[in-house]
Amino acid sequence: MGIYGALATAVTGMAAQSFALENISGNIANSQTTGYKRMETGFIDLIPDAAVGRQVPGAVLGYSRSTNDVRGDIVTSPTGTHVALNGSGYFVVAEKTGTSDGAAVFGQAQYYSRRGDFEMDSEGYLRNGAGYYLMGVPIDSSTGNVSGSVPQMIKVSNGLIGAEATGRIKYELNLPAEPASGLSADFATVLSNADQLDGDSELAADLGWTAGDTFAMTINGTTHTFTEGTDGTTLDDLIAWVNNTGAANARLDEAGRLAVSPIDADYAITLSGDGATQMYTTLTAAAPPPVHLNASQFVNRSVEGGAITVYAANGASVNVQMRWGKLSGEPDTWQLYYMDKSQPQSWTPVPNAEFEFDDGVLSRHNGSTVSLEDTLVIQIPGLSVNGTVVGDVEIDLGAGGLTQFDNANGRASVSTLTQDGYPAGSFMSVAVNDSGRVVATYSNGKQIELFQIVTANFNAENQLKRLDGGVYSSTAESGEAIISIDGGMTGGALETSNTDISEEFTKLIVTQQAYSAGTRIVSTADEMMQEALNMMR
Repeated sequence: MGIYGALATAVTGMAAQSFALENISGNIANSQTTGYKRMETGFIDLIPDAAVGRQVPGAVLGYSRSTNDVRGDIVTSPTGTHVALNGSGYFVVAEKTGTSDGAAVFGQAQYYSRRGDFEMDSEGYLRNGAGYYLMGVPIDSSTGNVSGSVPQMIKVSNGLIGAEATGRIKYELNLPAEPASGLSADFATVLSNADQLDGDSELAADLGWTAGDTFAMTINGTTHTFTEGTDGTTLDDLIAWVNNTGAANARLDEAGRLAVSPIDADYAITLSGDGATQMYTTLTAAAPPPVHLNASQFVNRSVEGGAITVYAANGASVNVQMRWGKLSGEPDTWQLYYMDKSQPQSWTPVPNAEFEFDDGVLSRHNGSTVSLEDTLVIQIPGLSVNGTVVGDVEIDLGAGGLTQFDNANGRASVSTLTQDGYPAGSFMSVAVNDSGRVVATYSNGKQIELFQIVTANFNAENQLKRLDGGVYSSTAESGEAIISIDGGMTGGALETSNTDISEEFTKLIVTQQAYSAGTRIVSTADEMMQEALNMMR
């Protein structure tokens, strides 16, 4: 090829260095572009066909080499909807093509991007700074699992969420080995003698009643008072009254206990007087109405077990206060109660909520043996507080969540007390968590996971076709997208450009010198040609 070959080769070298300069320029220009991947320049030598002894280096061709697999630095962001991919993969995005009837219309093509500066637009869609819209799969609010596999546009509603009635209370606590100041001591005498309430006047002495003590029973506003005589007439008169007059559907059951059948929703029995405490637990029924001690007497003989706000189906809130009464000493037996009315205060036993403990460990529930592995769930049917009906509510005591270990202050220690209901709430904000889930927060404190952001992976990600706005499209060389919902994200963060300015300036110097050297070759070849032409003059 000679001089002309050298000249042509030098020109290709200059063209290749110009191509490299263009990539360097673009990298420096996008050094602050979110999610940008720099372009490297590679060179291919072009060898002309010749005998081995006559081969020359030949020309050169520049080409671009992507760095899509090189992650940029991740920096925090104050915007909750900003999200960075801390592994491989790309966000799946779509382009808005127009509107129809005031609603956004999106193209069918899917694009892929590492740019995660998403923010909610006026319609509730998440759009990044380049104008592309994020896609994901919806989440089933009842199970918390994704409910599909095909990505769709993520849209967050800014409307109200309806109320949810409380269905379950998670409750775990430790009861004291000995209640403070002898609390609940009077409960033990009653249970040990309850089955003996059969008219025996000697029971008065067993219960500690003396002549002149009074016992009053108020049923639906009508009060019946009995006075203890020297021969136990209180019990005799009470039982005669129960059996002969019916006592508003009160009766003696087969075990000799005073049983009460409900009359209506307002049916209530109030006990007062010297014998009230002893008589309290003798009032039983298959479906017990609100039966209670005088409020101050009950509170003085029980331990506080925590309180929690629960919600009715319409979002109305009520406060459920719980107390525990110790019924006997060996084995230690406790009963759970809740306050069903605050004015006047009344307390109701929770059905099937009698627990026995052995050395601090729960051993029996309503007479049945339990183990530490057993999960205990009891129910309050038709829970109603101060007239507000919540409905059937389960109390989940967990496995090993109820204990009776020594406590120096003699009080119950609540470790867990939560519930699953909530009132209606208005939309406040939206954010993306580290699992890649889009979470909406409402004024009632409820956080609802709406969508799972999906990612797309490729077998040859450096073969993706680059488009405007930091997005890519798949090619035959890259392979089809492999959709994943495994997350690998950091919420409230952004991935920066992977351009290193200092490295780019180094490449700039090298490129400039190589280009300059190419120009010298052109100059030298020109001079040689001039000398050859001068030979003919």
